Amino acid sequence: MDLSLLKETLGNYETFGGNIGTALQSIPTLLDSILNFFDNFGDLADTTGENLDNFSS
Repeated sequence: MDLSLLKETLGNYETFGGNIGTALQSIPTLLDSILNFFDNFGDLADTTGENLDNFSS
């Protein structure tokens, strides 16, 4: 096996590992944002409805 091919392959795995690591670290933030949206959904819907009523008046 050519050593340059091995080096390139390992470099690809290193890049993939860095990218997947970043993605996995972002999952808690994403889940927190989704849960926060649903926790505040009623308030957001009320505010949107009030603003729509004010806009159409």
